[in-house]
Amino acid sequence: MRVLRVVYVLGIAVALVLLVVAGVEAFYPDPHSYWQATIHARNVFLFVLPLGAVFAIGGTFLQRRQDIFGAGLILGGIGTMIFAIVPYNLEAMLRFIGIAVTLAVLIFVGYRVFHSLRRS
Repeated sequence: MRVLRVVYVLGIAVALVLLVVAGVEAFYPDPHSYWQATIHARNVFLFVLPLGAVFAIGGTFLQRRQDIFGAGLILGGIGTMIFAIVPYNLEAMLRFIGIAVTLAVLIFVGYRVFHSLRRS
């Protein structure tokens, strides 16, 4: 049963990241010129990074009541944030900010999740 829970959490996380990736490709496809690609990477970053943070932080509040769904949202949110900072043509400062925000969200989520586990 424990293995099934882990598989389900990972399934939610992967499906969430794939949904975001597919949504970006469907509604805001990558342009062909390099200059426009840089702008595209910035715009995707500015939308997707906060979206991933909302998923991850929201998952911590849901995790108390529904641990499987919350854990899936947390992992999916972190994966979404990583997707936002991966593009090779993303400006270095935005990549730095993205990594710093991702780390801050990881610390916050880790504290909330493991602190609540310690209390129970």
